[in-house]
Amino acid sequence: MSFTRENYDVAEQQSADFPLLVSRERAENAFGDALRLFVGRGRRYSVKQLSNATGVKDRAIECALCPSGDVDFRPLNMGQTLSIIKFLGPLFTSEWLVLADQQAVFVSPAEHDDLAGQCIEFAGEYSAARHPDSEAGVDIGPGEHKRLKQKARHLKAVA
Repeated sequence: MSFTRENYDVAEQQSADFPLLVSRERAENAFGDALRLFVGRGRRYSVKQLSNATGVKDRAIECALCPSGDVDFRPLNMGQTLSIIKFLGPLFTSEWLVLADQQAVFVSPAEHDDLAGQCIEFAGEYSAARHPDSEAGVDIGPGEHKRLKQKARHLKAVA
């Protein structure tokens, strides 16, 4: 089926017409408010420092600092936004992510290494439980099942 204006009109008529949970204006203003807490005169970082640290041009940051309805406001693209988020960290991210009833946390590479080690340990135990010389042979026995289930719960909780 090829894409035609008629196909688009039919799809448009059949799709739900519900309002967004968070409007673009609210999201842009929340991001700008959070940015103004961290960047600008008398704040933790100057526009120049943020620009140098993230690669986002000074002017783009200055435009993002303006309120959403301002004539100088320009939204950042996704790459610019994520670069700023990565540099400013979870405290900054949580400031505007509150609109989605969420908060951010920092995950260090060391935590990834720890999680990978736990996954390898789980895989080893699972493999041992499936060995013909294990508690129930190639099937998983009740004791093995209990231990594997407990480890799986722990992995789900930390992942």
